[in-house]
Amino acid sequence: MMFKDILLPMLEGDIPESALHHARVLAEGCGGRVTALVAVSAYLPASADWVRRPLATYETLHQAATSALAEQVRNVEARLARETVQHEVRGSQAFWSTPAEILAAQAHIADLIVLEARRPLDEPGRHLFAGALIGSGRPVLLVPASDTPHALGRVLVAWKPSREAARALHDAMPLLQAAARVDVLIVDRKGSAPADGDSDAMLIEHLRRRAIEATLVHQPCTGASTGETIAAYAAQMHADLIVSGGYGRSRALEQVFGGVTRFLLEHATIPVLFSH
Repeated sequence: MMFKDILLPMLEGDIPESALHHARVLAEGCGGRVTALVAVSAYLPASADWVRRPLATYETLHQAATSALAEQVRNVEARLARETVQHEVRGSQAFWSTPAEILAAQAHIADLIVLEARRPLDEPGRHLFAGALIGSGRPVLLVPASDTPHALGRVLVAWKPSREAARALHDAMPLLQAAARVDVLIVDRKGSAPADGDSDAMLIEHLRRRAIEATLVHQPCTGASTGETIAAYAAQMHADLIVSGGYGRSRALEQVFGGVTRFLLEHATIPVLFSH
């Protein structure tokens, strides 16, 4: 498995340079392609507005969205023309969908989403991340806006026996196989079940059969949360990437994330690969 088709959302009219550089490096490393997704949303959240607003309002919004999309596509094409990586600029005509819905639908046929995290994270950014993580079914590489792309030589896998962690581990295989060091971290919380030595050994052997020499590390929960413990160990080992299950669900108009996912989403200073 390799990342041959990488989706790079550019849904707010800007060009996320850090995410672009990471996407380019990953694509060039495996002969893949970067698809820049450009979209304009004219979504009206209040259903009652469909009754109150005259038809001309929607015609005007459609015309404005079409014009704005064409301009954004031109800007993105001009920026990507300076890159040597194979690329495509895809303009979405789904004007009446939210940015999160647009991203989730387009990502179904991608290998990886590269998303830039701008902090402090606002509500639109949270919704977009939820659309990528929960709605797409694809792994999400979350990149800090201030991050400088470099080789992902040291990788920390945040592990627990769960569906999400298993998905993340296997989605990250191309990165783990290319890494110089892989640490699999299990955070032991007070009162949690004792470690299963047989299961731990099976996990390491599973990775070894895929040419990944990983080190298993048990770490007590040293911070106020598991997320803080993971971040602290990542800093200790000078990790370039964290691989983590993405825990969360959509509830009505609200995105509810698990504690580790929420902490890494809001505070991680290095790229994180999430899978749900």
